[in-house]
Amino acid sequence: MSEAESQRVLVLIPAYNEGARVAGVVRGALAFLPVLVVDDGSTDDTPAHAERAGATILHQVPNQGKGAALRAGFRWALDRGYDAVIALDADGQHDPAEIPLFLEAFRARQPDLIIGERRFTQMPFPRNLTNTIGRWLFSWALGQRVHDNQSGYRLISRRLMEATLASREEGFEFEVEMIVTCMRQGMALEGVPIRTIYGDERSHIRPWHHLVHYMRVIRHTRRATGGTRQGALQWLPLAILPLVGILAAALIILSTRDGDGDSGAPAASFPSPPPVTFVPPTPRPTAPPTVVPAADTLIDEPVPDITLTTLDGGEVRLRDLAGQVVFLNFWATWCEPCQREMPALQDVLDARGDAVRVIGITDPDQGQTEDDIRAFVEARDLTLTVALSSDLALYQRFSVLQIPMTFVIDREGIVRFRHIGEIEPDDIAGYLDRLGEGA
Repeated sequence: MSEAESQRVLVLIPAYNEGARVAGVVRGALAFLPVLVVDDGSTDDTPAHAERAGATILHQVPNQGKGAALRAGFRWALDRGYDAVIALDADGQHDPAEIPLFLEAFRARQPDLIIGERRFTQMPFPRNLTNTIGRWLFSWALGQRVHDNQSGYRLISRRLMEATLASREEGFEFEVEMIVTCMRQGMALEGVPIRTIYGDERSHIRPWHHLVHYMRVIRHTRRATGGTRQGALQWLPLAILPLVGILAAALIILSTRDGDGDSGAPAASFPSPPPVTFVPPTPRPTAPPTVVPAADTLIDEPVPDITLTTLDGGEVRLRDLAGQVVFLNFWATWCEPCQREMPALQDVLDARGDAVRVIGITDPDQGQTEDDIRAFVEARDLTLTVALSSDLALYQRFSVLQIPMTFVIDREGIVRFRHIGEIEPDDIAGYLDRLGEGA
């Protein structure tokens, strides 16, 4: 097997309130690759449907936007050694049967970004108008023609994922900024033709918000690429766009008004066969790496000097725990992977006694109450330390964008590892072995 064929690729699906459709998308993608769904604070049963369909789930709470969800998925994929991800939407507008198109292009030429290009003439009005104007403006700002800068169906290489982690964009703007990052850093950009699919799904885009922020992206792109044209003509596109954008936004509002309150969305299905033959698909990993050192500012640094309030009203200061290996776990009662991993965390505490400390940090103001947390602990006979915090600064300090997430701190109080997603007994054993704490 060649190096290109052995490269590991993951399907990444950011999802928000797509319980009616996400399962069909997941099942279609699993025919080719392993699937990670980043649930972006859904208030429906999106994560349950995705998990039953066979996806791995990351929970991002509260809702933070598609850009933040994609970066959370990038971190998960990077920590597990994937060479690329294929991102597609959860609403059924991207056919998973076309995944082989991206894989063949990636393995043939190794571009860093492959965008699925739709045919705008097949889009309903006014989306065809707004996408055409957006493509023209972005290509002008970038100084290079990009056929479909707003398509969410795309393959992103490992090095481009790494280059975008520092972005502050949270919404759709992140996908546009990704193209600018790719071009500015001299990475290769390609496109593959994909089907243009529109059903009765409702967009999460807010027209006025979208217009304002897209104009900002255009301005920043023009500055970033060093546009030098002078005179009034340089600003003509920016003078015209607000008028056209106002018209397009009004049309979008009118076109979606009739669909308000419609909750009977059909499940996504993809009966069409793959347009190309791809043999073999990337094999699914048999198991995640046991130990994953994280590219994180906390790794190999002293644990932050933070004092936590516990569920029983006490306090625990993280820097007072020197002499013990600490598993610092961020979780919630409603998080299914968190529920599954609790026995493993309790077991290591029971087996290791005073040599190990397990602290679970959870936010009582995010979809749960203190009573919910107490009931959870009592029902499972947990003796591990449960700490309560709604302090956003704490979660930002540990870069917690999704749960569960676990940090492993050695006996000297140094943060050694970060584990994203459900932690299993083999993972815990691997971290202890790496720290010289094996049984």
